[in-house]
Amino acid sequence: MLMFGVSGKTALAAAFLVGMGLGAEGDIIAYSLTRYFGLRAFGSAYGYAFGSFLLAGALGAYLMGAGFDVFRSYTVPLGGFLAAMITAAWLMTRLGPYRYAALGQCSEQRVAPPQTGILVEPSV
Repeated sequence: MLMFGVSGKTALAAAFLVGMGLGAEGDIIAYSLTRYFGLRAFGSAYGYAFGSFLLAGALGAYLMGAGFDVFRSYTVPLGGFLAAMITAAWLMTRLGPYRYAALGQCSEQRVAPPQTGILVEPSV
């Protein structure tokens, strides 16, 4: 929306969506790491992932400024970021099923036949 030069309430809505996206990215990093890589080395994995996220944010601001200096408009850099966002969203769809289930889910427990309702400990 910002790439097409919207103004007024539409620009405010676009800025709101940018803020929501940035807030959601931080949460998705932690959630995805725990589901795809487990909790064994979560601290170091999250540190690397979040550090990369912050460096990419800084690089994005630099690229926006450099793109404006070259093209005298923010349209081309925003178009490049749009392409990068679509690519990232497509790559997220290719991740496949989670490797690690959430703690406390039914997959870790077995329940006896429904008529009894007795919880049976999982066999290891």
